[in-house]
Amino acid sequence: MAQVISALNVCLFGAGLCVVNRVLHANRLLTLPPGPTGWPIIGNLFAVSLDKTWFHFAELGKEYGDISSISILGTRYVILSSSKTVSGILERQSAKCSDRSHPTMAGDFVSWSSGMLFVNYSGRFHRYRKFLHKMFGSRSSTATCNPIEEEETRRFLSNVLEQPDNLAAHIRTTAGAIILKVTYGYTIQPNEDPFVELSDRAMSNISPVTSPWASLVDRIPTLRCLPEWFPGTRFLQDAKKNHQLAMETVTRPHQYILEQMAAGTVKASFSSALLEEGVSPEEEDIAMWTAINTYLGTSTPLIRECHHSLILDVFSGVSDTMVSVIHAFFLAMTIYPEVQRTARAELNAVLGTERLPRLDDRDSLPYINAICKEVLRWHVVTPLGVPHVSTEDITYNGFVVPKGSYIIANLWSILHDETTYPDPEVFKPERFLGEKPQPDPQNICFGFGRTVCPGLHLAQASLFVSVAMSLAVLDISRHVEDGVEVVPKFEVTGGTISHPKPFKCRITSRSTNAEALLRGQHGYLH
Repeated sequence: MAQVISALNVCLFGAGLCVVNRVLHANRLLTLPPGPTGWPIIGNLFAVSLDKTWFHFAELGKEYGDISSISILGTRYVILSSSKTVSGILERQSAKCSDRSHPTMAGDFVSWSSGMLFVNYSGRFHRYRKFLHKMFGSRSSTATCNPIEEEETRRFLSNVLEQPDNLAAHIRTTAGAIILKVTYGYTIQPNEDPFVELSDRAMSNISPVTSPWASLVDRIPTLRCLPEWFPGTRFLQDAKKNHQLAMETVTRPHQYILEQMAAGTVKASFSSALLEEGVSPEEEDIAMWTAINTYLGTSTPLIRECHHSLILDVFSGVSDTMVSVIHAFFLAMTIYPEVQRTARAELNAVLGTERLPRLDDRDSLPYINAICKEVLRWHVVTPLGVPHVSTEDITYNGFVVPKGSYIIANLWSILHDETTYPDPEVFKPERFLGEKPQPDPQNICFGFGRTVCPGLHLAQASLFVSVAMSLAVLDISRHVEDGVEVVPKFEVTGGTISHPKPFKCRITSRSTNAEALLRGQHGYLH
């Protein structure tokens, strides 16, 4: 009997050793994604470039693999450098990583915490998304915006022909005009529009609350208790002023809509459609913030890259990103004139020369659509997207992404991967045509999982109509100096939203017939 018990004990002991060994082996396998060794406390704070950070992260991907990580002041940043890792984490495990960061200064002090981007993955977030999806969630639902898109694009082209040297200003004005009309039914005034001026002030004054001192408050919340006279706390005074300005920026357009509804003169818009259905006070507040997010979030980044911080949150939307995309399109047409020639041949073959392209023509113009895709791939407007925050531990291929980590998809790296997109620095729309087209970049650049950009259909429509009409009406050529054509360089700015650096080009009317169509001499413009 004793021998049986002894044998049983040996078996149990052996089984226990196996279990312990498996646990220890599993723990060894479940390690943090690899990355450079950091210093105590500060981690990799000074090892990350603040200028075009995506290039630095791309190098990390080459050295450590398509999932890597760094640590800054105790926060883990996990960088995903391939569509495979993005799919495996941000899409398949989206329930664990759909949260956003919550900066104390910009969120609580200035009160942008009620906005869509800073709100946690919660009921309020879902209601934001519900409102936006209802209005912009499909190609058919955004069709009501088509007349606005086409009208403002024609106005844009007329302004460009009149003042071709002010291309960048015309692009920005048009983007703002479209989104204000879509959101509030409001037509901007030619000079010093009050809503545009108000939003510009709100956005330009945000920098003090994203300064090094202010971002330090997000790390050490007790600093918010310092008296305003304490050295280095000017940001506390600025935060109070910016809170008042933020509230005015949010409420004034909403009040405009309410006054128009009361007077019976309201025009159809995103805001009026929501309010006319009848809403509770809570729903009205959400509708107000959704509308301002749609406008401000689409016109100007709320927070640029903070000094010594990788918190890249922005109000992501249509307009400021579209400013960058359309500007990149004009740059590409200047560098690659052969693309213009091919596009015009398609326009002539499909539409003839007696009318301008419309949004209804999208399915009939595959090369124009390919240009739109290539612009998004060639110039990645938001190279690092908007970081996700993990709400619990995530395991992937033997690595663990700890709860509270910032998960950053390096969109630039993914869309410039030579194995997926050969000759990635070359603008080649034909890569998306033929029997074996390369992957559609729109599946990458508009976000992932449960936080995919709700305005992607509106953005796609804006891009197509701008590209198609511009190619139909304008001749975009290279600037000439001393009798020699100057080929501009493809250079971009840093920041959350990357823009092409200033370049020179020559813009004229493609033909007298095209200009006549634009001016409405055949009844297409009123």
